[in-house]
Amino acid sequence: MIADSHFHALAMHKRNLTPDLENVIGIDVGTEPDDYPEREPLLPHSAAIFASAGAGPWCTENLSTSIDSIVDTIRKNIMDWNLDAIGECGEDYFHEYGSHEQQQELFYKQSELANELGLPLIIHSRDARKELIGYLGSESVAEHGIMHCFSYDRETVMNALDKGFYISFSGNITYKANEGIREAMLAVPDDRLLVETDSPYLAPIPMRPRPCIPEFTEITLSLMADLRGTDKDILKEKIIGNIRKVLGRDESVRKMGF
Repeated sequence: MIADSHFHALAMHKRNLTPDLENVIGIDVGTEPDDYPEREPLLPHSAAIFASAGAGPWCTENLSTSIDSIVDTIRKNIMDWNLDAIGECGEDYFHEYGSHEQQQELFYKQSELANELGLPLIIHSRDARKELIGYLGSESVAEHGIMHCFSYDRETVMNALDKGFYISFSGNITYKANEGIREAMLAVPDDRLLVETDSPYLAPIPMRPRPCIPEFTEITLSLMADLRGTDKDILKEKIIGNIRKVLGRDESVRKMGF
């Protein structure tokens, strides 16, 4: 079994990638508010595949509708398809998307929706460390969720852990320059640790620059286990348990639209 807490089936499909999702336990993550109907046929009928709906910060670029309307669309997809989480969403100042104010409004309103529906929130944060810490201290902070593709330092990871978040690491933890991310990973207790690919992005060394697929978590897991001084298979089993715990749906089977 492959553990992958964050992958994108639709993006892989558009790159003509054919991962073995029948052998994956993980989350197919939404990036646009109404993309799930297009993603759903790509997913196996499996109790081990979970799914989210959300709007990333890129959705603030050239806005053609209100942020409230975007969140209403997410709500409808969550309810219609009985989805398991909200996101990914957050703030990304590496790219020039919408304004900081628009990104924050879209992020916070999805966080509030997650609390309203009692669902975990999947957070995307890039070059927005100060803003993330501000969010973690805000009234809008999610009651539980996942810090996807964590890329900050140990201080930030401790702040997120204090708020009850699970921390997910991707292939970029294998990159030579990312010693700070490796140090942050070592600060995460076993019962809050996750691994992901963000497929088709962020392939680990030595697969970079190939497109990523869920099977590549085995490479990332090997490094994580070595650094933590534990067995890879034991660590994987703990992470599989964490995926189920953060979603709160151990026996969940997705609605297939009928």
